[in-house]
Amino acid sequence: MKSPNTPDKSTPASAALNDQDYLTLASSMINGESQIGPVPVDPDIAEAMGAFAEDALSADDALDSHFDGIDPTSDTEGSNHG
Repeated sequence: MKSPNTPDKSTPASAALNDQDYLTLASSMINGESQIGPVPVDPDIAEAMGAFAEDALSADDALDSHFDGIDPTSDTEGSNHG
């Protein structure tokens, strides 16, 4: 990603923002602006803000969660008859 503040030949290198600094600054600006209403956000900035983090269970993990605590290898029928 190229930040919009790419320095020209007359700008000293120390004055330029690197990508991480640009994303941090843009994120803080969006947080401030969102206090007064909806703000359109560039996808790169939204990703840096954590908008696309996937924390959901996979389909297999969701299915396995239905059987938590149940041992499919145990013989429950025979063990209850004493």
